[in-house]
Amino acid sequence: MNQRRFHRVKHTAPGELKHHGMKYRCRIENISLRGALISADECLMVPLNESCTLSIDASPGQAPMVITVSAVHCFFSMMGVKFIAFEGDAEQTLLELIRKITTEPEKLVQEWESIQMEKAGHKRQAVAEPAVANCS
Repeated sequence: MNQRRFHRVKHTAPGELKHHGMKYRCRIENISLRGALISADECLMVPLNESCTLSIDASPGQAPMVITVSAVHCFFSMMGVKFIAFEGDAEQTLLELIRKITTEPEKLVQEWESIQMEKAGHKRQAVAEPAVANCS
């Protein structure tokens, strides 16, 4: 069953995956606004649901995108990851990267809007929770 909420685009870029002090040179094979498929020339020793740091060299001469990821699928030298947190402007850089290569720009706009609505909902919920807790 396909659980992806976001369409993926084929994009090959070098990267580095860090997990508990281990560094793996890797390649991005495809990417979406909330996940990626990565490959390596060695076995990726990352248990499912473990967090790692993924650095992606998006453009030559530009600082890499740094993203905290969680392993959702792993098979020897291939790993599917979901994005958990973005460092600096990595999320905006990712959006611009996908915008340049997607064949479905309307779908990308819809996905980005759903992310922004979700973020706004979390902010409202976080603000409302302390008020509810103080009322009881």
